[in-house]
Amino acid sequence: MSTALPTVAPVETLREEDVAQLWQACPWGAKLLRTTAGERIQVVYPGRRNLGPGPDFRDAIIALDGRRLRHGHIEVHTTTSAWRAHGHAADPAYHNVILHVVWEDDGPVAGGPLRTLALGPHFPEGMPEEYVARHLPHFQPCADLHTKCDPMTVGMLFATLGERRLRKKAALMLAAIEQHGPDQALYAALLDALGYSQNREPFRQLSAGLPWSVVAALLHDKPAAEQRGEALLLGAAGLLPSQRDGNARRGTIYRASTAPSQAHERTLERLWAAWNLEPVVPAAAWVRRGVRPVNAPARRVAAAGILCAALAETGVVKTCLRLADDADWTQVLRRLQEAFALPAAHSAYWATHCDFGVPLRGGPLSLIGSERVREILANVILPFLVAYGDIAGDTGLVDWAITLFRRAPAAGMNRLIRSMRDDVFALPRKYVPMTAARQQGLLHIYHAWCREKRCDACAVGQMLGKSQQQS
Repeated sequence: MSTALPTVAPVETLREEDVAQLWQACPWGAKLLRTTAGERIQVVYPGRRNLGPGPDFRDAIIALDGRRLRHGHIEVHTTTSAWRAHGHAADPAYHNVILHVVWEDDGPVAGGPLRTLALGPHFPEGMPEEYVARHLPHFQPCADLHTKCDPMTVGMLFATLGERRLRKKAALMLAAIEQHGPDQALYAALLDALGYSQNREPFRQLSAGLPWSVVAALLHDKPAAEQRGEALLLGAAGLLPSQRDGNARRGTIYRASTAPSQAHERTLERLWAAWNLEPVVPAAAWVRRGVRPVNAPARRVAAAGILCAALAETGVVKTCLRLADDADWTQVLRRLQEAFALPAAHSAYWATHCDFGVPLRGGPLSLIGSERVREILANVILPFLVAYGDIAGDTGLVDWAITLFRRAPAAGMNRLIRSMRDDVFALPRKYVPMTAARQQGLLHIYHAWCREKRCDACAVGQMLGKSQQQS
């Protein structure tokens, strides 16, 4: 491919970011490219940029020989050998990489992905300067949404699709209630929400192996319930100090525990030993690499234990049903925070530690903050109340939950929501203010259509088509 654009120096001066910019822009369009093994591929969708740990692009789609579609992740380097140098071959996070995109192929790498695409040969005059250290032009087909549709229409569409996602979650919750009962279904969903993306599976194992009936029996109306809850869930999770192997703190900066910390650890160990229970999750199941210290497994599980102790006093389902006693949305959100948020005062130890003997930087931090509580509201509590209302034939409860969903404030802007807003739709920040319903709508669009690049079936694409016809 020839270009009149200025070029940069040889490969040693290129950064991975430059190659990633070029890959994301896909200036070759529908043209077939060839891998280093001579296989013809077409880039259907370059994937969603990942700025966190793991592959550089997620959920990409490529066509092999113009026919077979492959879905997976993309890893980008300047040279092929960087795959081995960065240790990806032994990292499970990279096992679903379907294409290794590099600028220069400096030889095959044992243990690397099956396919490598070297972009350098497709640009014989060098890397176009257009893609070096620049912000990418928006290339998504709906990136001009804000220029063709008014904000009110777009906001209503996002919220409507958010309600569709709410109903889908409620249907899954209803099935869980029918199979396991309402208390267990809600408890499992709460633990899942505390696991974040990297540790959702171990949290699922924890809720299944340590059911709510056991948790409630051991914590309800007991002295020092919060500390007992902390010991119970940490022990069941295999995360107490006595349950760790030599690699348990790998990737963390370990410091010797202070005397108060050692006393706290001894208390937890004593409480766990008194129950004569076995762990239900192996310590090795918990993901630590790439997890922010504030979300480290031990800290998340300890927070779950303290929350369970509070919920055991009233009952996990009853706590949620009590929210529906009030029609004042401001008061409902305040009571929600009181029931599910865990400020730093709930645990002096975990407010300042991410693991046993591993302090957090800075001052004391909450165990479950207000932002995470709003996410729990949208993803767990409201879907549960809709499902519970459907089972009980309580249309008033269902209507109340849906109304609150429409009015609830936005939760945190995670990477996927931010990518949908900024990269896919290129929406100006103040064009459509985010709410919980609109955030859920963006997630619904991604999972229903964007992930598989089903633009022809997408509700946003259909709305754009109508606007073009009217114009």
